[in-house]
Amino acid sequence: MGHLEAGHLEYYLPDGRVLLGDASFRVADGAVVALVGANGAGKTTLLRLLAGELQPHGGTVSVSGGLGVMPQFVGSVRDERTVRDLLVSVSQPRIREAAKEVDAAEEKILTVDDEAAQMAYAQALSDWAEARGYEAETVWDMCTMAALGVPYEKAQWREVRTLSGGEQKRLVLEALLRGPDEVLLLDEPDNYLDVPGKRWLEEKLKETRKTVLFVSHDRELLSRAAEKIVSVEPSAAGSDVWVHGGGFATYHDARKERFARFEELLRRWQEEHARLKALVLRMRQQAANSPDMANRYHAMQTRF
Repeated sequence: MGHLEAGHLEYYLPDGRVLLGDASFRVADGAVVALVGANGAGKTTLLRLLAGELQPHGGTVSVSGGLGVMPQFVGSVRDERTVRDLLVSVSQPRIREAAKEVDAAEEKILTVDDEAAQMAYAQALSDWAEARGYEAETVWDMCTMAALGVPYEKAQWREVRTLSGGEQKRLVLEALLRGPDEVLLLDEPDNYLDVPGKRWLEEKLKETRKTVLFVSHDRELLSRAAEKIVSVEPSAAGSDVWVHGGGFATYHDARKERFARFEELLRRWQEEHARLKALVLRMRQQAANSPDMANRYHAMQTRF
């Protein structure tokens, strides 16, 4: 099992504005947690920081157990990538690197086919085995059977753009949930899924022993699958990140209570500020006629 932790993350937009000022939270071993927030608050940027796609301007990210990521684009692939390419792209780094070597060696042997090319191809296949590529293909066979109804041997060279958005999502979800990575980041995993697909996803998130942080706008998925909520709240000083320890059903009430506490603190601060301001004004008037009051007035000014 694994965990995910963000410690005091900071991230600034190109124009210098603060997007994330001090984001800290932890997703514990085996927890399924939802990341929510208004559009533009920084959810996708935060996911990219956690995935290592972006580097924070401050703070740290800690992950144990291997990290698997479902990018937001899955479901809308319209280029020439194949099923194999898609499955490789969400695999562990050693699988991705070994697959790249195999592809390059195969292309070389098709164009040159000399002894050097054959030796390079043999080495690439050996590296593929060393990276546990054949074990990955066994898992992918289960994934294509579950998502597409055909074995991997027949599905691997099919272009992903011939699959529906739901089939693309289901295929990647199968691969990540069955794969070796113990921590998963899922960006809108329910997009493109039909109702049976959403119910399947809900059950899988309930059953999995992996640590999961996911983004979704589907209230039913949030209510049924998320154990805790990480909330991103936009503000002029950069989005604030806080954790609700309950599920989505109680999140909105907790959010209202949180805002109410902040409003009360702001009211008290404004009252105190007004009191001190009035006191300074009164002391300034008195200081004009008294040296002793002038000293007290200058001391009071330092409190602003």
